[in-house]
Amino acid sequence: MPTKSSRVTTDHEEIRQWAELRCGRPSMVTGTGEKDHAGILRIDFPGYSGRGTLEPITWDEFFEKFEESNLALVYSVHAHGHRSNFNKLVARESVDLETGEKVGPSRHRRKQAEQVAAKSSSTPRRKTRSTPAASGERRTPRSAAARTARTTKGRGSQRGGARQNPERRGSSRGGRSRSR
Repeated sequence: MPTKSSRVTTDHEEIRQWAELRCGRPSMVTGTGEKDHAGILRIDFPGYSGRGTLEPITWDEFFEKFEESNLALVYSVHAHGHRSNFNKLVARESVDLETGEKVGPSRHRRKQAEQVAAKSSSTPRRKTRSTPAASGERRTPRSAAARTARTTKGRGSQRGGARQNPERRGSSRGGRSRSR
């Protein structure tokens, strides 16, 4: 997750200083909050895509939700020689706060895995027949037309179903045949 130039922190003052140095303000995604609780947290920077989708909140509201959700901030000080606004709020349990290394799946991935495990244990699975193609076997054709098509491969078009009788030329719809 973090690179050599990025850091991980849960320190409120460090987060606030980093954001304010870049004119960042605490905010939440519009429509995700409840009465007294902030929704999905973001740090909004002027001139970026937050306009219309983010609502400003106070630093106190931000850090209350930050702690309630057990988050950490991954951020970058510099990128390509310039001051960077890169930041990402992550679950604390998914990152080692000392080294900044990723230690586990995100909450989303963990929740997906739990749902899959619960579904497979509660619902008996129907046995499916493995297809010969999946196991590497060659499948034999089922109909005479399919066998003919397979043995005549490379000799004429196979489009539109079974191959016509080569002696019978003309319409394949049962109409009169035209002489050429």
